[in-house]
Amino acid sequence: MNRSLFPTSVVTKAFTWAYQELGLNIKQASEILGISPSSLAQTTLLGFESGTSEYRKQLAFIRMYHLLISLSDGDSEQMKAWFSSYNITLGATPFEMCKAYDGIERVADQLRKLKQSTYGRERTLAVVEFSHKEHVEKAGARLH
Repeated sequence: MNRSLFPTSVVTKAFTWAYQELGLNIKQASEILGISPSSLAQTTLLGFESGTSEYRKQLAFIRMYHLLISLSDGDSEQMKAWFSSYNITLGATPFEMCKAYDGIERVADQLRKLKQSTYGRERTLAVVEFSHKEHVEKAGARLH
């Protein structure tokens, strides 16, 4: 096993804490990592070997989660609502976006931009809620 700055079991524990705080279950977390729920469950105590794609995705997800914490002042309900709501900029929910190859980084980039734009002002995560039907209708009416 490679030595790393962050022990693999600690990374997996932090990842577990983060996805659970966002209201995700093990199946949804495994979709983000691109593995089966049983594979994730089997590595809960030891973690993934450092350098693997699962390990890197977990670190990226933890960083994204910390950005969410700072923007929401730790409000778990606000974080859950933002993470599971359709995001016009991303063209998907942040959760759905996190399943894509570079999705976690795209979500984190948007959060960094939000953080920069709200510096010195009240930090809040805006959530625009509408049904899937309205999403489909609005998707064709986006401003370019």
